[in-house]
Amino acid sequence: MIAPLASAEIEPTRPGLMYSRRATGIATMLAYIFWHRPFAHIDRGRYEESNLRFQAALAKAKPPGFIAAVSFRIEAVPWLDNQPGYEDWCLLEGSWAMDPLNAFAVAGSVQAPHDHVAAQMEQGAGGIYAHAGGETRPPAQSSVYWLTRPRGIQWQPPLDAVRAECPQANVWRRQMVLGPAAEFAVSVPGETEISVPSGWQARRVRRVRLAA
Repeated sequence: MIAPLASAEIEPTRPGLMYSRRATGIATMLAYIFWHRPFAHIDRGRYEESNLRFQAALAKAKPPGFIAAVSFRIEAVPWLDNQPGYEDWCLLEGSWAMDPLNAFAVAGSVQAPHDHVAAQMEQGAGGIYAHAGGETRPPAQSSVYWLTRPRGIQWQPPLDAVRAECPQANVWRRQMVLGPAAEFAVSVPGETEISVPSGWQARRVRRVRLAA
């Protein structure tokens, strides 16, 4: 089942970036995360340009419930066969927005840019995460701590302690075990380090935001 979360009002930032969130009881924010990498023979610069064109076309089409999208170049992760790749975040107003997103991504003016980048892609995997606290606007360089808690413990107190120690930490929680990554994603600016809760498994992944 989908874990209940505090609601929030969504505030826009500049186009192409994520949005901030403050508790008001209005909406629940989800992130559809897509990890991918190109075929070995594909030029990385060309691949990145294709991906950004697709994201720009999707933002212009603006499917119902779509908020914003952003892409990162990331270090190697297990769910990309321990190779470096890319991590796209698409913010949505709720789970109801998944169907429109899927439909708009392969239709109309978005279809051609989608198909162009998809033809260059060797591997991909997706996941759905719900916002569990913090500021969602990503800096140009950041790190994500992918965390797995020990079974049978409450997750909120340890992560509240992380946010108290690092107010810039942004916490996301995996929904319905969809996707290969860990249960929690805690993003922090640059090389910021966090104190991983005792007994939790952690993998740190550095990333750089792609810019048009």
